[in-house]
Amino acid sequence: MILCLDCGNTTIKIGLYAENSLVKKYKIKTVRNKTSDEYSLIFSHLIDSDLKIDGAIISSVVPLLTNELYVALKRSFNVNSLIVGKGLKTKMPIKIDSPNELGTDLLAGAIGAKSKYGYPLVVADLGTATKLYVVDKNGSFIGGIITCGMETSLKALVSSTSQLLETTISRPNKIIGKNTINSIQSGIVLGQAYMVSEFARRIENELGYSLTRVLTGGFSSEIKNEIVCFHYEEDLVLDGLYEIYKLNSKEE
Repeated sequence: MILCLDCGNTTIKIGLYAENSLVKKYKIKTVRNKTSDEYSLIFSHLIDSDLKIDGAIISSVVPLLTNELYVALKRSFNVNSLIVGKGLKTKMPIKIDSPNELGTDLLAGAIGAKSKYGYPLVVADLGTATKLYVVDKNGSFIGGIITCGMETSLKALVSSTSQLLETTISRPNKIIGKNTINSIQSGIVLGQAYMVSEFARRIENELGYSLTRVLTGGFSSEIKNEIVCFHYEEDLVLDGLYEIYKLNSKEE
């Protein structure tokens, strides 16, 4: 069984894969000041000790935690994890100004989408930040868009305006809000949905050809029914990590 770990700014997602299928998954909060000992304890309680972990791979956008997670997985499961970055094979040409700046979660997501749908494609990843990124007709990662995610936007809105109320991030029943809460939800949730759709359309116009559209990320479930022509993939980054692991494992 292969353990794939995606460490984001808000959550750490863990997927266990066997025979090319995701068989179990877990999610915990990202806490930057936790030590490898603390994470090792969490992993040991979280994952059934009867499960045999044969290998692991880590994608982390929190550099402070990358080594802590590596050590924690070593202690818990006696595996030397692969870490997504320089030195790992991906078969994904990166055609941006500074390839070293590319987030490992974006790379893994692009590989996951490419393995499922081929190319060209655009991925919309709605998490702490909302990201759209493009794999062109040659199969190369060529760049994308980064903007505020739903939660980030909501916190900024509420903290900057004294008369607006905090609310949950959920899709309202109607576009026109009849109260403050519904009006905020419409602007935050539906606003993201329409932004993503329009960005995808304009990206296609800029490139001059159609793209397969893929939707993923922690907040994507809130808008998946609001946008058309997008394939919803809840575990895209984990799937991409598994593809990278297979490509770099000794058995390949």
